Amino acid sequence: MKMLHCPVCGSTEVWTITGGYTGCLYHCKRCGYRGALVVEYDEEPDDRPQ
Repeated sequence: MKMLHCPVCGSTEVWTITGGYTGCLYHCKRCGYRGALVVEYDEEPDDRPQ
């Protein structure tokens, strides 16, 4: 699963405001950032043995 992070404060409390053909706009609940740029990471793998 992909995790979205705010480029300003690093928070994962990033929500999509709007989206469409031209892309998405995001809002960070922690610092108030609004913009099209977010940092996307893969979720950390589990420590469970496979």
